[in-house]
Amino acid sequence: MTDIKTLIQREKDLVSELVAEAEAHYAAVGPVEVETVFGESAATFQIPFMHPGEFNDLADRFAPRPGVAVDMPLWFNIDAVARHYPNVTLVVDGETDDMYRVRDREAVYIWPELYDRMPPEDRQNFRMAVWALNVWEPQQRKAAKYESLKKEAGNA
Repeated sequence: MTDIKTLIQREKDLVSELVAEAEAHYAAVGPVEVETVFGESAATFQIPFMHPGEFNDLADRFAPRPGVAVDMPLWFNIDAVARHYPNVTLVVDGETDDMYRVRDREAVYIWPELYDRMPPEDRQNFRMAVWALNVWEPQQRKAAKYESLKKEAGNA
């Protein structure tokens, strides 16, 4: 008979392995790039993957807007989440800018200001990239995994 300490340790190991596997997946997800043009300058925004817990915290700050079709299937205001998305970097002519500036002796993240100055179609592309990276891709990955498990069970 297996003693209780062995069972508890086995469960702890299982949880630790699952968490480690998830964290390794999150670490491997690269940034998504959105290209735009400001005036005559081509620019690329790099949107980093957010840990799901951090993304949920951000999304929970911005409730969906009543009557706005794009927000309805989501639990958040996609425009506000995109505007406040952290750690976006800007690449112009091979130079990378983290978009932090010092103002009145404080570090200020200027991405929200730049987001508001983007052409509407580029803001739309940015919103779609945020959605795809943090909502669509995880849903697709989960659906593919369960489909794979169903096929394996059917072949067993």
